[in-house]
Amino acid sequence: MLFQRINRSNPEKIFIVAYNSYSTAALTNGQAVMWDYATDADGVGITKPTASAKATSHYGTTFAGVAAEGIAAGAYGLIQVYGYHSAVRVRNVTGGKPVGAAGVALSLQNAVFCLETVLGEIPATTTVTQTCWDFAGFMLGAQGSYTTKTCACFIKAL
Repeated sequence: MLFQRINRSNPEKIFIVAYNSYSTAALTNGQAVMWDYATDADGVGITKPTASAKATSHYGTTFAGVAAEGIAAGAYGLIQVYGYHSAVRVRNVTGGKPVGAAGVALSLQNAVFCLETVLGEIPATTTVTQTCWDFAGFMLGAQGSYTTKTCACFIKAL
């Protein structure tokens, strides 16, 4: 683990070195990744998130962090696991609620290299299905679109 030196003018950040086991693409700064428990179950391999809205799924618990730099396929690089990141890839979850705004929780939910907004409350309906997502962090800015864009976020993957 790499810890950013503590000072009063920069936020604290923690990084780890990980292996990009996603064989068909390089990672870019700000992309969310998950631990590769399917092909590289070694605690070092990371890959593109898989869909997690199934009964046998990870519900965001496999969140490894956010790429802190470009990492070629089959190469090692830095992943940010804690702290402020100025350009995380985020989008509104399917259905658009909640809309991305400062303080809205984020999680890995679909098979995309980004974090998505999470509904943190039970909807007022007669039939309720509640999924308990593992929160990956929260937004520090606004991003009210389903299209993936960058946004300042606070990452919590530890």
